[in-house]
Amino acid sequence: MSNKRTVPFESIRAAGKRWQRNNRRRFHSLLARLLGTPEARRRPLAPDTRRILVVRLNKRLGNILFLTPMLRSLAATLPEARIDVLIQTPAQAKLLQSLPGIGRIWIQENRLLPMVRTLRAIRAQRYDLTIDPTGNSASNRFGMVLIPARQRMGFARSDQWLPLTHAASKSESRHQALQAVELLTNAISQPPVTTFDTLAVFPDAADQKAADDRWQAALGERPPGAPVIGFFSRATGRKMLPRHWWQAWILEVRRAVPEAILLEILPGADAEPVIPEIAHVAIKPLTELAALMSRLDQFVAADSGPMHLAAASGTPVIGLFRATLPSDYAPLGQDCETVAGDELTPAHVAQRLAERIARRRQAKPRVSGL
Repeated sequence: MSNKRTVPFESIRAAGKRWQRNNRRRFHSLLARLLGTPEARRRPLAPDTRRILVVRLNKRLGNILFLTPMLRSLAATLPEARIDVLIQTPAQAKLLQSLPGIGRIWIQENRLLPMVRTLRAIRAQRYDLTIDPTGNSASNRFGMVLIPARQRMGFARSDQWLPLTHAASKSESRHQALQAVELLTNAISQPPVTTFDTLAVFPDAADQKAADDRWQAALGERPPGAPVIGFFSRATGRKMLPRHWWQAWILEVRRAVPEAILLEILPGADAEPVIPEIAHVAIKPLTELAALMSRLDQFVAADSGPMHLAAASGTPVIGLFRATLPSDYAPLGQDCETVAGDELTPAHVAQRLAERIARRRQAKPRVSGL
């Protein structure tokens, strides 16, 4: 009988990934010592800074929406500049295109030939400034290094291997959207930076019309004064609350706010609603979805892209945090709040929702009968 132990394939693969990560870390550390920017550099921008490229090579909807405060701050600070953005997902382009000051949204495709064509077209723009809005994305850095620019902006770090002309030290905020705004204020000494601290998107008239049609199809004529509460029951990984949690929450909402109308936002037309008889809608164009969300009185969701999209649309949001930290990923919008820890129960969230609806009713100005 053999005493030899077989090594599972998964263990070999995990060891290989660790080896790759360690080698990548050593390589980045070497580049950082030779070329990088370990210390902050707060300097004036060149007076003729007119063409700007922001590089954010990430597919997550929330991470792309986290750009919006910084992009609005850039546009307000440099009103004569054109701001282009390099992203990965075509479906997200129109969200950013709606912002003031935005020029072109470049899409980095995964196929080699289209990627090379896009890179050549970007390099031909001769940007005055390129910006990496995060401090930990190797993809952003590789994109930046391939695109020539007179000025480069990013975060100063011990492993920052990009030579930067403008570099910010570690930001005070943990939230990625606010860190990107702090990057501007901490790396630019002149001109003074005008800042925004909330997410924002601005759907156009066609999106608004499409949202009106979807709203009527899903809800019809609602009773006067009845609040419409939207919710999104999905999320990725451990962030998602179980189906039975949402079913219990619906029962609690019906007790706490019996006049409310519920509308579930589904991730796709083939997704199964939490409770089939509740109104539900699946909308693929993100700007159209944002336009519909702006009509809601409240929105409830776990930490997810739709949660951030609702905040960006101006809708009051309750964000539910099971596996991530509100300090890092809270919805940034008007009248948004988070629930986490022991308070993350269906009854407590429903009660918070009822209190918010009551406060908003009291805050609405009364119409004079005279």
